[in-house]
Amino acid sequence: MIRAARPGDAAAIGAMHAASWAEAYPPLVEAGLIPRGLFEEMTDPTRRIAAWTRMLATPALLDGTRLAEEAGEVVGFVLAGAARDAALGTGGEVMGLYLLRRAQGRGLATALLGAGLGVLRAAGHGDAGAWAVDGNAPAERFYAARGAVPGARRVEHRGPHALHETGWIWRDLSGRP
Repeated sequence: MIRAARPGDAAAIGAMHAASWAEAYPPLVEAGLIPRGLFEEMTDPTRRIAAWTRMLATPALLDGTRLAEEAGEVVGFVLAGAARDAALGTGGEVMGLYLLRRAQGRGLATALLGAGLGVLRAAGHGDAGAWAVDGNAPAERFYAARGAVPGARRVEHRGPHALHETGWIWRDLSGRP
């Protein structure tokens, strides 16, 4: 089931977010594409829960967050809103899309993406993008298979950590689910 997030979901989202990083990104850390320090920060459930508590207290971020649930457990999320970086070249942005490995392969990621793009369309955005760490082949394949094309590149600084990223762009949201 896909549903809108509520402020009380912060702990479940934060724990799921940390777990999804722990599942997905060790190969990118080993390849030097994600700094080990950032990986350690992002896989710390306490830090992720605190971050999500702050984010869900922000009305725009709360409104742009959709969850995938199975048997009452959060197994994925999408966060969408106005683009944070003009370099992306779009009005809307899918700021995060994560799904636990055990929930993959059944269309939930596509449903979450559709929900996020729906949030953007409802807010009046005609286009959108998503940043993906360079070398994250699963994300690149996922976005490309759903109509996104590679766009701008950037170096994103998160504290002392730098990530090389490519924007994946949907130029027309009108025909998207």
